[in-house]
Amino acid sequence: MNWKSFSSRLLLVIVAFPVLGVLIFLAAGLHLLPFALAVVAASVIGAIESRGLFAARGITTTPYLAPILAGTLPLSAWLEVAGTIPSGWLRAWPAACIGIILVRAILQKDPRRIQEFLSFTSSSVFILLYPAYFLSWVVRLIALPQPSLSILLFLGLVFGNDMAAYLAGSLWGGSTQLNLAISPQKSAVGFIAGLVGTGIVYTLFRLVVPSLLSASLVQGIVFCLVMGLTVILGDLVESGLKRSAHVKDSGIIIPGRGGLLDSIDSMLLSAPLFYGLMRLFQ
Repeated sequence: MNWKSFSSRLLLVIVAFPVLGVLIFLAAGLHLLPFALAVVAASVIGAIESRGLFAARGITTTPYLAPILAGTLPLSAWLEVAGTIPSGWLRAWPAACIGIILVRAILQKDPRRIQEFLSFTSSSVFILLYPAYFLSWVVRLIALPQPSLSILLFLGLVFGNDMAAYLAGSLWGGSTQLNLAISPQKSAVGFIAGLVGTGIVYTLFRLVVPSLLSASLVQGIVFCLVMGLTVILGDLVESGLKRSAHVKDSGIIIPGRGGLLDSIDSMLLSAPLFYGLMRLFQ
């Protein structure tokens, strides 16, 4: 087992959770604005790292427009939650942002750039949406009942899954590796441990804060399975992006972990479903 890598993961959780605790509990006024601004910053940084993945393959993208627009997606979600803009804006604004990128692409003055129109627009739209669109659903968790606890539950489910999967997979997963082309070291033991980790965190919250989770037993099992699987799939998606770009890490912003995307990839696909399930089961 790579204890250095595990230690860096553990240290990140130890440092990140108190900071997040301040943002979602001690700064809970103004509809958790400090937390929302932290998500906006993460969206811009993540978009810049996404752009770097395309650059590693020599694909031309918009250098500034897509990352800037990416930051507006979680910001518009917060404005909607705070009641500043009408409900439904989250669905309209991403489409407007894509339109802006398309208009920017057709205004190219260099005829040679027109040959890159397809790759330029598709890669720039991807940078706009990944990870910002998914992180905008993290901001929308502010609209849930007991928002601070709901956000804490979401983060606990994600990191509980990630830590359990990595620890069990590293210790006992050698003989159960799934040999996935996208991530050869992933193992069945790691997947199962991740699901168990999600279930443990969910159960602890159910016992400690019963008012937050009123789902039935069957609903709770569905909740844990959906969250556990999407956390794993989110990690695999980013592994595929890095493998395609021929890079080990998405960036260097977090010592010992690489880029920001390397640390938040697991929560991206699960955020919209967590929001939907919490709305459905509460």
